[in-house]
Amino acid sequence: MISARNRRQRLSGSKAILFLSVLFCAACSPKIRPVVNQPAMKTQEEITKEKEAADKAAAAASVAKPVEAAPVVKPKRTISIALLLPFSLDDIDLSKSSSSKNLVKTNIAVDFYEGFKLALDSLTGNGQNFKLTVFDTRDEVNQAQKLASNPAIRNSDLIVGPVFPAGVQAFSSKIYSLHKPVVSPLSAASPAGYNNENLITVTPPLEFHAMRAAGFIQENIHPKTVYILRSGFSEENKYILPFKRSMDSLSRKQTKIVDITISKGDFTALLPKLSKTSENIFVIPSTERSFLRVTLESLNQLSDTYPVQLFGHPNWSKATYLRPELLEKLHTYITSAYQVEYKSAEVTGFIKSFRKNYHTEPNEYAIKGFDTGLYFAKISAEQPANFKMLQNMPFDALHNRFEFMQKKGYGWINTSVEVLQYNNFTLKQVK
Repeated sequence: MISARNRRQRLSGSKAILFLSVLFCAACSPKIRPVVNQPAMKTQEEITKEKEAADKAAAAASVAKPVEAAPVVKPKRTISIALLLPFSLDDIDLSKSSSSKNLVKTNIAVDFYEGFKLALDSLTGNGQNFKLTVFDTRDEVNQAQKLASNPAIRNSDLIVGPVFPAGVQAFSSKIYSLHKPVVSPLSAASPAGYNNENLITVTPPLEFHAMRAAGFIQENIHPKTVYILRSGFSEENKYILPFKRSMDSLSRKQTKIVDITISKGDFTALLPKLSKTSENIFVIPSTERSFLRVTLESLNQLSDTYPVQLFGHPNWSKATYLRPELLEKLHTYITSAYQVEYKSAEVTGFIKSFRKNYHTEPNEYAIKGFDTGLYFAKISAEQPANFKMLQNMPFDALHNRFEFMQKKGYGWINTSVEVLQYNNFTLKQVK
């Protein structure tokens, strides 16, 4: 456990130096004897009136003027925050024989913490007070359950973490009765079954990517038919089922959905149904490497005869084995919950501040840590009641937009998903 108290920072700066120059000027002049005018003698009546006036003035001065009490400035309450991250401090191996892969989760924890702490520092500069306590979840279910009973965590105003699905579920299920905001900042797993109405899922689950893709297709393309290409793994249903529901709802079942399993890149069964004059819309929800390589190459050959537009899984953005030039030729779109505009003033300012504080470049997790800290800590400090109405609290973060909806049994879920397209061999947001 690491405890760090953030207080309002004093302004610093170089001391100003004040130079005082006093000039004395002497002038010689002839001495002139002043003429003193003698006052005329006062009558008794004038003396009496002056005395009465003096007595009235003295009486008025003797009445004390009430002193107004200075307004009492109530100090801002210190907000306690518990941050649960997988540092795995007991298992770190820094020997030369150790692989860097063993430090992946630790690095995620460190990067997220640095971004989160930087957000709190920026808020304390505006007068807020925070007490941040950091806990090591070790990325273990048993440890997450144990932390759920920790008084320091249970008494916190805001709980952020754990970050991986198993830990979120184990921790959340043990702490749901507290009715305190618990933020899941990184996990994209569906919170269904977590049974915590106070859970806040920041990263949109896969079903919202499928819904966004369906909405984009229906709004911008209006196809008569959409072809879903399966690899055969049941895991793909997490994308396919919400996609189908959304397409049926948005098109009022006017768009036909052809759901087919493709084996070894064989499109023979589909060829009679494809159009040579209008766009053929394909959706591939797979992330299986060998399947994608063969299927995309077959689509590439197909596109020489049939117009193709392709919608892929959001994880394709990190699949380095996929060739950008091929995806661009296939007019490929993917959905994403992470897109940073590095030329914006806000991002530029954050990067400069991060470099100054940590002497390194911020990565994806540092940016997400900053966004999470800035949004939720500010609500905790200013209007904690707003945790019950997050749907009215949209926020343009550095990496995404926060647009929360409340779903029974799920808690609060961020639904904001962007559509990206391959252009000039890179992914660019579709405006």
